[in-house]
Amino acid sequence: MISLGIGLSAQTNIAGYSFTKSTGAAYTPITGGTVFASGTYDDSVSPAITLSSPFPFGGTTVTTCYISTNGFITFGGAPLTYTYSPLSTLDTGTLGAVAAFGQDAGADPTMNTSASPEIRYQDLGTEFVVQYKDHANYYNRSTEKLNFQIHLVYATGEINIVYGNNSNPGTVSTSGTTPQVGIRGNSVAYATNVNNLMIGNVPAGTTCDWSKAVTGNANTSTMLFSGTANANVKIPTGLKYTWMPGTQLPVRTFAATTGVTNSGATLNWTAPSGATAYNLQYRVAGNCDWTSFLGNPVSAATATLTGLAQNTTYQVQVQALNGNAQSIYSHIPDLAGTGNGYAAAGSFTTVANCPSVVTALTSSNVSTTTATIGWTAPASVPASGYEYYYSTSPTAPFNTTPASGSVAAGAVTANLSGLTTATQYYFWVRTNCNGTDKGSWVGSSSFITLCNPFPIPYSENFDTTPVGSSTNTNAPTCWKYLEPSGWAGYGYVYGSYYTSAPNGYYISSDAASTGGGMLVSPVTTNLMSGSNRVRFQANAGGSGYTMEVGTLSDPNDASTFTAIGSPIALTTAFTQYVVNIPSGTSQYLAFRHSGGGTYRSIRLDDINVEPVPSCLEVSGLASANVSALQASLSWNASASAPANGYDIYYSTANTAPSSTTTPTVSANSSTTYTASGLAPSTAYYVWVRSNCSATNKSIWTGPVSFTTSSLCPAVTAPASGAQGLSTAPTITWDAMPSATGYRLTVGTTSGGTDVLNNVDLGNVTSYTFAAPLAANTKYYYVVNAYAGNAVSSSCTIRNFTTACSSTISSLPWTENFDGLTTLGSQIAPSCWVVGAGTKSWTSMNASSTSFNTPKSAPNYMTLQYGSTDPSQLWTPIFQLTANTSYTFSFYYNTNGTSSGFIGYTGNVVVNNTQSMTGATDLGTFITATQGTTAYTQYTVNFTPSVSGKYTFGVNVSSTGSPWYLGVDDFSLTQSTLGTSEVAANDKNVKVYPNPFSEILNISDATNVKNILVTDVAGRLVKTIANPSQELRLGELQQGMYLITLEMKDGSKQTVKAIKK
Repeated sequence: MISLGIGLSAQTNIAGYSFTKSTGAAYTPITGGTVFASGTYDDSVSPAITLSSPFPFGGTTVTTCYISTNGFITFGGAPLTYTYSPLSTLDTGTLGAVAAFGQDAGADPTMNTSASPEIRYQDLGTEFVVQYKDHANYYNRSTEKLNFQIHLVYATGEINIVYGNNSNPGTVSTSGTTPQVGIRGNSVAYATNVNNLMIGNVPAGTTCDWSKAVTGNANTSTMLFSGTANANVKIPTGLKYTWMPGTQLPVRTFAATTGVTNSGATLNWTAPSGATAYNLQYRVAGNCDWTSFLGNPVSAATATLTGLAQNTTYQVQVQALNGNAQSIYSHIPDLAGTGNGYAAAGSFTTVANCPSVVTALTSSNVSTTTATIGWTAPASVPASGYEYYYSTSPTAPFNTTPASGSVAAGAVTANLSGLTTATQYYFWVRTNCNGTDKGSWVGSSSFITLCNPFPIPYSENFDTTPVGSSTNTNAPTCWKYLEPSGWAGYGYVYGSYYTSAPNGYYISSDAASTGGGMLVSPVTTNLMSGSNRVRFQANAGGSGYTMEVGTLSDPNDASTFTAIGSPIALTTAFTQYVVNIPSGTSQYLAFRHSGGGTYRSIRLDDINVEPVPSCLEVSGLASANVSALQASLSWNASASAPANGYDIYYSTANTAPSSTTTPTVSANSSTTYTASGLAPSTAYYVWVRSNCSATNKSIWTGPVSFTTSSLCPAVTAPASGAQGLSTAPTITWDAMPSATGYRLTVGTTSGGTDVLNNVDLGNVTSYTFAAPLAANTKYYYVVNAYAGNAVSSSCTIRNFTTACSSTISSLPWTENFDGLTTLGSQIAPSCWVVGAGTKSWTSMNASSTSFNTPKSAPNYMTLQYGSTDPSQLWTPIFQLTANTSYTFSFYYNTNGTSSGFIGYTGNVVVNNTQSMTGATDLGTFITATQGTTAYTQYTVNFTPSVSGKYTFGVNVSSTGSPWYLGVDDFSLTQSTLGTSEVAANDKNVKVYPNPFSEILNISDATNVKNILVTDVAGRLVKTIANPSQELRLGELQQGMYLITLEMKDGSKQTVKAIKK
């Protein structure tokens, strides 16, 4: 048996829990216990929380729970962090769930500064409480603040969800606005193991809030909390939902409703196991409260409701009983008994006493404030005529809704007046048989009242119109989208292409290759007087796509379009276009897609219909020759030939100047200008206008924008991140054109000024520290250039680290990296240096990755996803003695020998500084075809010929991107001389010169039989029999070699020599 914090039984009867709800409950915030999440959080799950007592749940007990930031808790096992529907999703190991607000949730106090988000839990001994404070739907976290608690009562197994003060639902997004609320067991079987709630915008515009929630009709049922769908469906403060352990399962299966008359109907259902009686409730669709059936309780699985109103839609629900055991009420069934009656159609509609209905609703004669509606009379004409209802809301009227008006028998039209201009109206019509009995409302149909004519000037930027789509073509109020019959394209307000945010207008040909779709203006007074023009911004999805500007005589007939001039060839960049409108009689302007190919789009924004000005604007505004301090501006001359030239305005803010804005430059006589004295690395926006006279100026043209180049000098040394530098390093940089001097800032923290604070160095390109810096210290520095008052900004902060002041002379020496308290890229022990390379050596511990682990826990160094660019890891500097043998070793591991684990090439080098310049190769420890499954020790011997400072480097490159190479447990020891080596020293056998280039001499070769030349890796590279005193070894590679002398008396002597 596997123990997961539960008893021996499974939680399979959660649907049998009873349910009650109430309002006005006390909401007492908890302040003790443990905070699981606070501030910004998203998609997180707590560790297992042990309950202080076993909690009865579904016939057994649970002892652990998990809290999700998505508004619910689970028992027994942790849910996935991205589970948003806990009642219909069975995460592995979870044995139950309680959802108070199950949705994609989150919190971010930087988006909602009045919120203090927190998720806290506290065990009070008698109950366990989870509290969500200032919680929110993830997509509406900038406005929502939700407060609620989940209570688990130990003694009884009672589950309470209590809601505190909650904000109105958010309106930022429609995503995530349907949370799940309820409980489930260890399965998501709706019939037996889910006990959930639902509420929605039913009927549309309902005022029923969460206190009127009904039983869900599936495990996927949800609540509604949306400021866009219906803000009335909110959560009253003090709302409390309670579930108590029970034994009676609810009614889950219905049969069709039968015997529907004008005053009654018979409900039929399948009896759940154990049920002996039932309670029924019913309500008129749209009401929030229920009426209990006078015949309750009923003993059979059927009941006939009587005394109902004619032609009225009802909803019903049933509660199963077994003695004192009461189930939750059932879901609301539809007429067939197989679907959801929590809808406008309800469970059934009683028969109308007035059965005749009208057909074919129409509208005509629509003006700015009036319209005529019409319909087709039924075959049986009602004696008392017809009633009609109209509204600006598409919500259908109930049968009890008062009519807006009526007409006598025989009339089939009605005139509406007093309407609002440019408004959409919906209308319904019903028959009136005798003044008392009315037929069902038929509708809706709709019309839009006309707009009043627009006087010139007017403009449209589309920013207050909701965006449309390819299946929801739209336009701003009084504008319209029009296309020829059968045209395949579409046009709508779009939220991606614009010159003024957030919207523009988009017309696409889609599969059509001919022109057609167009945006039509409002009716315009004196549009074609001959003294007006239209100015607008446009671009296209491809260069060369064309559009036309023209007029329409009939705004409902695309064939009445007349183009003004030739098609306009657009570019992919928004450009301003100006079209003069000729004389004529049409009152509508249109922007038409010219076709030319399939799937072509044109985009429009900032349309201005205006009189042709007497002082015309410039065009072709452009910038060029942009440097750090200046830029050249040019434009095309105005056709007005302005007497006072041109005004120029430029700014670092993209805010257009008005007619009263003071220009930066006034009355510039030419069509070019050089703007100087600019700030480097700065974006500028430029506008130009014609200055025809002191009182007559054109509109501003622009902006054109440019960004000045950086004045930051290019630092040439030291390299950023350089290590092991002297304590008096020199910083050098390239001279910047136009710069008159440079400033240097140096600190021991990034951005720090504790060493040099913006010191003016004059017009130089190098600086050497006069006072020595501290050893083994990282310094941060930045070089700025200046020219007059202009100073470079945001220049790169670079760093270097000075070398250690001391060397290690006491051996043996070891390093296992376990003393590091801070780990990360390029972090190594004191006096180590992580050298150059695209990939950097990184200190890690055993929990950092599953692919590689230390040799000796907890820490090690690793290279991840290597590069062809070699990376070095340098030991501290050692003080070594000439002609003394030392052994350097370390362990390495790739954690595998298959593809992905191999590709590294590594060797060991030695040098006097922690740099590859002048380093000597001591041997290769891994090749590109090798890998290891366990740590392997590599050992190399080194004998310096000169006493001094030495450091060892692990130099690694790779082919491909192998995963990990780990190194650990470094050591350096002084080698012990062998017997023959001691003898050689005693006999004073010498080799010289050492180091050598081509020839190595032996002081006495009389008794030497053979000479063996071996490299430091132990490979025999040359044998010389009966040698002379002069050994020619020019073919050897640079490095250290062991020269073994085999004497004629059988003894051996070994001397170490270095080939230069």
